[in-house]
Amino acid sequence: MKSILQIIFRNQVYLTKGKGISILDKLKLKAQARYKSTEIKFFGTPFYISDASSFVSMYEEIFIKKIYEFKSISSQPLIIDCGSNIGVSILYFKRLYPNAEIIGFEPDPTIFKLLKSNIENQELDKVDLRQQAVWKNSEPLIFQSQGGLSGHISQEGEFNNVTKIDAFRLKDLLESKAAIDFLKIDIEGAEYEVLKDCKDVLRSVKNIFVEYHSLEKENQKLDEVLKILSDSGFRYHIQEAFTSSQPYMHVNTMCEMDLQLNIFGFRN
Repeated sequence: MKSILQIIFRNQVYLTKGKGISILDKLKLKAQARYKSTEIKFFGTPFYISDASSFVSMYEEIFIKKIYEFKSISSQPLIIDCGSNIGVSILYFKRLYPNAEIIGFEPDPTIFKLLKSNIENQELDKVDLRQQAVWKNSEPLIFQSQGGLSGHISQEGEFNNVTKIDAFRLKDLLESKAAIDFLKIDIEGAEYEVLKDCKDVLRSVKNIFVEYHSLEKENQKLDEVLKILSDSGFRYHIQEAFTSSQPYMHVNTMCEMDLQLNIFGFRN
């Protein structure tokens, strides 16, 4: 197990930046074993975590790097959060815009229970939580739970930790709204199929975030994802989330992915 001094030395930014969590709880999370549930105080309120490592990654991206920060001319923006997990993103959005209306989707049954409890504990209003997977239709899906960030629609040959879940066609929601201030799509490999289905209704979206996942056993779809965004009038910016430093020599994989990118779409 890592010593406290090693954790402090290697994680100075994590320990000293960001709000809402005590240094003691941050150290506790860094020392925690994978996929072991725990509880911390987040902005003074109990917050339930399924996997400490996944939570730390989310916290660093969302509360320290602030990748979801955006400007809105409205004090009550509409935010659609596809892939809400345990609620870190929703908590950030509500601290950014307390009067925001948020619709959050999370299909994993176990994770959804934590999400619901966390949002209730924070006493956040105008948050509509839906235990569904956003998809290109509303037919039931087989879902593989991973316990952290990477639960996904089951691929052929996956039989462990699978369950049938409800799906929701995202296009139907986008068509029903005159304007969406922020659309977040972090759905672990299903983003291409959903975006392709929604390509004709994305012009109502002002800002879009897409976490692109390149599944090592499938053809890459990055060019098609970017074309959908461009055709919908977005300019885009790309940041690496998971890459290989020497891909000619060796391509690293994580949760069956060989590349993960954060794509930020916005309008001039």
